[in-house]
Amino acid sequence: MRVQLLRVAALIGLLFLAGFLLPKLGPEAPGAYEGVVAAPTSPRLTGAPTPTTTVPGPPPGFPSMEYAPPEIEVPDGDPIPIDTKYGISYTVPGDWRNDSRAVAGWGGSGGSVTYGAIAIYGYDYCPEHHDGARKAMSGMTGRNGVDVATAAFEASRQAEIIFRDQPDDAVRIDYSGPVEFEIDGAPSVRYSVRASNIAQKFDCDPTEATFDVVATQGYSNATVAVFIVQTDQRIQGALARSVVDQVISTLRRKN
Repeated sequence: MRVQLLRVAALIGLLFLAGFLLPKLGPEAPGAYEGVVAAPTSPRLTGAPTPTTTVPGPPPGFPSMEYAPPEIEVPDGDPIPIDTKYGISYTVPGDWRNDSRAVAGWGGSGGSVTYGAIAIYGYDYCPEHHDGARKAMSGMTGRNGVDVATAAFEASRQAEIIFRDQPDDAVRIDYSGPVEFEIDGAPSVRYSVRASNIAQKFDCDPTEATFDVVATQGYSNATVAVFIVQTDQRIQGALARSVVDQVISTLRRKN
């Protein structure tokens, strides 16, 4: 019994000694931010640091707001004005849904596209879609570090992400040329895009769609505001082109 107790005591002592020594064998924990480096693109191949992309911010002192303006409540059926955090407002018909404090978009193998300050027409028209299909959507985002013409062009080419499932699929995308005009005296550029031969997952899915982009001067949060209206076509109750033009015509600087 005494021999067993000695063995147990010796074992406990060894375990205690190991617990004391093992932390000393490794490197000491770094202090705050010490030893923090960019992860390599492929350490087994090159060991080169990962290239980083910095999203330009607005110029110093440019007005900004943390949250989008509150939704404007109007009587049912009345046109719905929507204020955005870019100092631009627009109005949609009364049968749309105001989701101006939400964000929505598209994503696929080519990337993702997201807009805020949104309004939706014909939500959940296709019950097979568990995430809620919509017949049309408007929205806005901001850009810094580019001019209005470049922002409009680049945003219009995001139609490749919105409408294609694969880079070499059968979808046909036709782009208009740039249309220059003014919004409250500020230079603005519009592109109109039409997609056709879109593959259907369900019978209620569209086979054609449109995507209109307007870039103009931003007055807060971003120097350029990019506005879009996307519609599904070849479906029952599809939005007429005249309504798209009407919504775009309401773009204005917020008072």
